[in-house]
Amino acid sequence: MDGISKNAGRIRAFLIGQIGKNTAVASNPISLENILSEIYAVISAAKELIGGRIIILECEDSEDLIKLYERHGFTLIATLDPQQSRLRTMYTHVIER
Repeated sequence: MDGISKNAGRIRAFLIGQIGKNTAVASNPISLENILSEIYAVISAAKELIGGRIIILECEDSEDLIKLYERHGFTLIATLDPQQSRLRTMYTHVIER
């Protein structure tokens, strides 16, 4: 993940946690692309100050949700026992926008 050393013990990363959208709002115009665009803008500014190469997020263990994030460039991190958690961890590289 670090892109420089295969033996890296640590990686600077930005954790964005869980992303949500209020589906109770009728005709909610906000899309995942809108949300990610805002996130990427803030992370790009932070990267200039502190570095970092990876963005990590957690999502529910839902095949549809995982596929949605994969379509937006995220990769699922394999876990030792995915049955143990209702949350899955995914990552993508910080891309200059």
